[in-house]
Amino acid sequence: MQTQHSLTTSLRAFIMSVLGSVLAAPRAYPLLRRLSVISLMMLSVISIQANACQFHGGHNFGIFPSFHPLQDMLSQEKVSQPISVSHPRSTDTTPNTDATLNIQYDIPDGYQNVVITFSGSESVRFLEGAQMPVRGVSGSYPLKYQVSKPGNHKISLHINALEKDEPISFQQNIQVSAI
Repeated sequence: MQTQHSLTTSLRAFIMSVLGSVLAAPRAYPLLRRLSVISLMMLSVISIQANACQFHGGHNFGIFPSFHPLQDMLSQEKVSQPISVSHPRSTDTTPNTDATLNIQYDIPDGYQNVVITFSGSESVRFLEGAQMPVRGVSGSYPLKYQVSKPGNHKISLHINALEKDEPISFQQNIQVSAI
C-alpha cells in the first residue's frame, strides 16, 4: 500500500511541475496551453493503482478461474478427518486398587486396520490386556488398570491405522498420580 501511495504522490508532483511550466509558457500558444492544462488536470485526478506480485497466482488470480471447470474439481477435493481418541489428560488413583479410564474414539471413513494399544510405566498393570478392540466407527472403552507404587506414572495410547494404504501412527499420554 505504501508503494502505491508514493507512486501516486510522485506522479502528482511531476504533473504539478509540468503544469507550472506550461502556465509560465509564452502567450504565443494559447490553444496548446489550454489543452495541456486541461489534460494535465485530468491526469492529476486519476489515481494509478499498482499491484505487486504478491497478489498474483493462486486460485483467485483474476476472474478466469471462477469459470474454469477444473477450478471446481480443485475446490471439491476431499480433506480427510483425523482419528479422534479422547480421554482425560491426567487422573488420580490409589496404589494397589483397580481403576478405570474411559477412552472414547471416533474413526472417520477411509481408515482401515485401526489398532489401539496401551503401554505404561513400570508400576502400571493393565487388567484386561494392553490392546483395545475397536468395534464400529465410534465408541468407548473402559481401560482397567492398577498402579502398584505411589508416585507419578504414565499411560501411553498408541494408535495405528491405514489411510488410503498409507500407515498412520500417533501417540497420546495420560499422567497418573498414585497417592
